[in-house]
This record gives sequence, C-alpha cells and structure tokens, in this order.
Amino acid sequence: MSNALLHRHAQRNPFSEVREARHQRALQLSAVISGIAGVTATALAFVTIGLGA
Repeated sequence: MSNALLHRHAQRNPFSEVREARHQRALQLSAVISGIAGVTATALAFVTIGLGA
C-alpha cells in the first residue's frame, strides 16, 4: 500500500464515513434480498416437484 493511500485513508472526512456506512448497508440489504429470493426459488421448486409427482 502506498504512503499516499495510507495518508488519504487517515484523513477520511465524516462524509466519506457516512457514504461507506451507506454502501455497506446497501450490500447487506442486497445479500439479504438475494438470500430470500434463493430460499423462495428453492421452495417453489419443491412445491412444483411435489405437485408434479
């Protein structure tokens, strides 16, 4: 890691902290939605297989 990058990281302002927190929250929300969609798709697949049997 370069000194410039370390120096810039040390001087983060509150706005970048808020932006980073918002970004992390968006990633977490995306992961949760993806997980729910995956579980829903799996449940629908089992129901479809069950109805077809």
